[in-house]
Amino acid sequence: MFFKKRIIKKFRQKLKNIKIKEIESSKKEKEQIISILNHDIKTPILAQNQSLRLLLEGGFGLLNFEQKEIIKEIYSSNNFLLNVVLNSIYLTKHQNENPKLKIEKINLTKEILDCCESIKNLANEKQQRIIIKTNKKEDINLKADRNMIQKIFMNILSSSISSGFEKSNIEISIEENNDCVSFYTKNQSIYMTKEKLKTLFEEKNTKDFNQLGLNLNLNIAKQLINAHNWDIIAESKKNNSASFGFIAKK
Repeated sequence: MFFKKRIIKKFRQKLKNIKIKEIESSKKEKEQIISILNHDIKTPILAQNQSLRLLLEGGFGLLNFEQKEIIKEIYSSNNFLLNVVLNSIYLTKHQNENPKLKIEKINLTKEILDCCESIKNLANEKQQRIIIKTNKKEDINLKADRNMIQKIFMNILSSSISSGFEKSNIEISIEENNDCVSFYTKNQSIYMTKEKLKTLFEEKNTKDFNQLGLNLNLNIAKQLINAHNWDIIAESKKNNSASFGFIAKK
């Protein structure tokens, strides 16, 4: 009996060692991915964007209308690619490090206003107007991780802008009721079935490059919302409107 227990104990220890090695190997692979994304992809894109900005600002001479339009298209594509790279880095680091929540009292109203200011250029490119609606006159507060809540706002809002129609409104609603706070964006976009909405939040490869950016945005938002134990809002209506956000218990 004693011999049998020793064998079982050794077997369990071997399994434990194998799992530790697998985790360490996976962690190293993810660190390599982060390094490649950071140095081999992100850095050249940033350098290209700087050159494109100088061209648009007339740093190398005046451009005619057609030249400006082409450079604007390249600049917009570069920014989209940069967003995909930055989200990939964030997602990989988040999964690799599994950071703990740093809960503090957050002024959601201020954070949303700051987010809108940071992302207004993206809305301007599509001639969209951002409208903020609230059921409270005073600021709304919530206990959350500041860095994560900022990322949630940015990813959801940028997803609403990118999937919304041109020359349309992007509505941001923030409401406080008895025991909960809700935040969601509403855009004017094509109707999506429940199955389609579900796939948008999944981490997966897709043949549609534009959907890849949307997938990464919403997948990260979903993971950060789940980390806070909040409920996700994801709706699409046949009147060509879609809503993304969360409901949090206070």
